[in-house]
Amino acid sequence: MKSGLYSNLGENQILEIIQAARFSIFFVDDRQRVHIKDIGSKAAIQKFAESCGAIVHTAKLSSQFRCNGSDGYLSWLDNTLQIKETANIRLSAEDYDFKIFSDPNQLFEAIKEKNKINNKARVVAGYCWDWNSKKSPNDYDIVLPEFHFKKRWNLNTDKNLWIIGDKSIEEIGCIHTCQGLELEYIGVIIGPDMRYENGQIITDVTQRSGNDQSVKGFKSFITHNKSKALQDADEIIKNTYRTLLTRGMKGCYVYCCDKALAEYLAAQLEPQHESVPELRIEPEVNDEVKYIDFLPLYSIRAACGYFGEGEIVDETGWMKVEGMGKLNRNMFIVQAVGHSMEPLIHDGDYYVFRANPAGSRQGKIVLAEHHNYYDPDYTGSYSIKTYTSKKSFDAEGNWAHEEIVLQPKNSNYSPIIIEEENADEFRIIREFIGILQPDKI
Repeated sequence: MKSGLYSNLGENQILEIIQAARFSIFFVDDRQRVHIKDIGSKAAIQKFAESCGAIVHTAKLSSQFRCNGSDGYLSWLDNTLQIKETANIRLSAEDYDFKIFSDPNQLFEAIKEKNKINNKARVVAGYCWDWNSKKSPNDYDIVLPEFHFKKRWNLNTDKNLWIIGDKSIEEIGCIHTCQGLELEYIGVIIGPDMRYENGQIITDVTQRSGNDQSVKGFKSFITHNKSKALQDADEIIKNTYRTLLTRGMKGCYVYCCDKALAEYLAAQLEPQHESVPELRIEPEVNDEVKYIDFLPLYSIRAACGYFGEGEIVDETGWMKVEGMGKLNRNMFIVQAVGHSMEPLIHDGDYYVFRANPAGSRQGKIVLAEHHNYYDPDYTGSYSIKTYTSKKSFDAEGNWAHEEIVLQPKNSNYSPIIIEEENADEFRIIREFIGILQPDKI
């Protein structure tokens, strides 16, 4: 391909690089050819280098960091798309998070949910739909009427910034805006240009949009050499989807327009065994979902410090919280330690507390700080227990705590009893709201 913006300068990028330097290094993936004019194969580089009198040395990269470093997933993809045969016939969930959706709306919502974490998830599609919104911004481009699904291509708004744009999650990217870039999760809509038929992956270049420049000139090419033209088109389409399907570092979610193709892909996956869902701790999340969908996780020492009272403490991470009403900045998460609150709370559970609790504390589970008392679970002066108190009244009706009892649920543990004269060595920090449950979605 030529150099310059939109390939408008020079003659040949390979030759230009070789002629401009005494020593050139090319990192090449022959399966990244996605344009009919692309020429950057190993064979082409060697040919042009030798024509310039250069000595060629080749080496193979033995590992990579694409797709969570899973070479197994890449080999499985080559075998499944029938690009080349490999030993990776079935894909295990342990290798890579790969899911197939029967509804594009569900795919889109799953990716949007992933994007809430750190704005590193997007949906892309094969270039099988015209770019209507370029001329009519209110029109939709990718339309699947049977699912009432309609979205716009990204190209007319954020352009090359689409992959990091704050609002571009609502738009769909294509090969030209994501090749060479990576996200944590990618959603891929495989269009009608690839289907499964009679045991074969069939590509159909006629299903590509006329706006797609990567196959421009194909009709002219096919009249001169039909066999070579169809071979090139097959390579470009498979390489396009291979590239799209490898943009996600942590996972790839797929919807296929061809039902038979979806069934074929599903048949190449190892059966998933029932496993206990895990709660995820995200190191960071977008500001707009903090205290809306996510709460901070604190160590008990940080939670019992001056959190909420002027001192800034560092969170361990952020966790998604559902089913506990409206979240706010007085709420946070602590991980349980020990067994004193079993069977209600188990060792390792994550539970939500609220700062500055109002009203009576009687019978409530609280996070407390106390001095001169020892809690075996937290090996110190912090406790998560059920609060009870006895009150005494004087002749004028004024009351005072006779004693405060921090009661464990587990009868094998002893309560912590705080006498009235030691009340100044004790304070309630937070009030228990509920236990986080693993995401079943």
